[in-house]
Amino acid sequence: MDKNFKAGIVSVTFRQYEYKEFIEYTKLTDLSCIEWNSEAHVPYNEPEKAQAVRNEMRENNLVTTSYGSYYYLGQPYDPEVFSMILETAKKLSAPMIRVWGGITGSENLNEQDRKNIIDDTLRIAEKAKEDNIDISLEYHSNTITDTVESALDFIKEVRKQGGENVYLYWQSNQNKSFEENKQELIKICPYLSNIHVFAWENTERFPLAKHKDRWESYIKIIKESGGNHNFLLEFVKGDEIGQMVEDAKVLIDLLD
Repeated sequence: MDKNFKAGIVSVTFRQYEYKEFIEYTKLTDLSCIEWNSEAHVPYNEPEKAQAVRNEMRENNLVTTSYGSYYYLGQPYDPEVFSMILETAKKLSAPMIRVWGGITGSENLNEQDRKNIIDDTLRIAEKAKEDNIDISLEYHSNTITDTVESALDFIKEVRKQGGENVYLYWQSNQNKSFEENKQELIKICPYLSNIHVFAWENTERFPLAKHKDRWESYIKIIKESGGNHNFLLEFVKGDEIGQMVEDAKVLIDLLD
């Protein structure tokens, strides 16, 4: 496998299992890293649990690639909320925290809304930077990163104002064509951190093998752009462990 790439999984994929069970299922594969979810597995207000997860990960030779928080940028939070999220990420030894770009689609954001999101991003990025932790935004509908144009405007402004440790996730959009997804990825690549990997078209999920050709193209684009990246399985067909094991084989084969 390319030394700059890791194959892993997003824990929310199987939110119904406790963290120990989830690690046991992950160990059925050759995946090496996990993005832990703050809702289903590692709440930000349970530091003892984060420590326990970290210990279990070490015992099983796995690494935490990121802490998947549900911190929505630009919202009127208690300032201590992100501090707790950051402390949990540190306990997990997570090098990155995933956040969400607000709660509103980009076309409905006014100038003040965008400024609030950018200001909040810079605030938490500065705080995380003290602990050598990066911030990444989920690439998702109904947020500031719901279109490639808005995502790029956002990240360029954040970087211009000193947010060098802020990045973008990427995932293919199940409602767009392969060519549209490919062109968006090319534009996002300079700011890319983790990639969520799945095979999904409109409302139907498939085994990852069905989109193997597409992912060969996506990975080639990412490889040519340089950098270190984690490819994390998500949205497994049928939410089945057996399918996850098969998808893991496909992903590892793709990255080799």
